[in-house]
Amino acid sequence: MPKEPQEQACESTLIESDNTPPDLVDQVIEKWQATPLQQMDFTGTEIIGRIVRMDSFINKMIDENLSRYRINFGDFNILAVLLREENHQLTPGRIQELIFVSSGGLSNRMIRLEAKGLIERSTDPKDRRGVIVTLTEEGKALIEKVAPTHIDLENSLITHLSDEERDIFIKLLKKTLRHAEMMSR
Repeated sequence: MPKEPQEQACESTLIESDNTPPDLVDQVIEKWQATPLQQMDFTGTEIIGRIVRMDSFINKMIDENLSRYRINFGDFNILAVLLREENHQLTPGRIQELIFVSSGGLSNRMIRLEAKGLIERSTDPKDRRGVIVTLTEEGKALIEKVAPTHIDLENSLITHLSDEERDIFIKLLKKTLRHAEMMSR
């Protein structure tokens, strides 16, 4: 049965990338296949291995970019999450939820950002026991300067993909992330 034009287009786009030379993960798989475990299915290793390697390269590039502004990725995430809020304020608990960090890690980062004058912490008027974290004008100016360079860096990593490949990649990553989140509960 002939394929639909959409299927053909998708297949031809993805086939183009099959011409990529072997990478380190291919070498690892080849080594596994030369062991007594050769009968195992290494598909997960091929995918997760590449995600882990990408994470390493991405983190290195992000760190290099952000170091020019004397902040790290954790600092960036706090400043960015505050910038995205209408009044540039959140509770530490909500920040923690949005940037996936431990309360201890968040506390240390907030101390550092407050010392730099990039955020302020004050008593929550709705709950005297609570704290509100607010982005200062200096923090707002910095994150508005840094965020475009960060977003451009992220986009530079996918310029080689067609729009269709990007859409497929996003859907597959989202589906896999949802599954991993459910498994980790």
